[in-house]
Amino acid sequence: MYDTSSAGHIPAGSEPLESALRELFEELGISADGTQLEYAGLFRIRYEKTFHGKIFRDNEVSSVYVYREPVDAESLTLQASEVDEVRWFDMEAVWEEIQRDRSRFCVPTEDLNLLREYLKGKSEWLRE
Repeated sequence: MYDTSSAGHIPAGSEPLESALRELFEELGISADGTQLEYAGLFRIRYEKTFHGKIFRDNEVSSVYVYREPVDAESLTLQASEVDEVRWFDMEAVWEEIQRDRSRFCVPTEDLNLLREYLKGKSEWLRE
């Protein structure tokens, strides 16, 4: 399944931006600095479901950042234990698909909606 491009948990004592930069490097090999990530917002996920016959509880707060630098998917260094491949998808097409079918994307609805709303306020990016 496809998920967000880079994600991870924040270790105790760390800050969200520091963790975002670390995960971007670990999972995709992108060495960025704090000025290259724009904070888009945060959302909360809280649910309990049965997963492979056992109760799974998810209770997290996620910070979302946007990396706007050009990225060539072919030149990325993927963390083999977490990333099989990188593909680009049209965000609105993904949004529409996850409303009716969750078999291909596991990105949280709240995450994608936050990003959609954030980018609406950045209409100058759409003209580039």
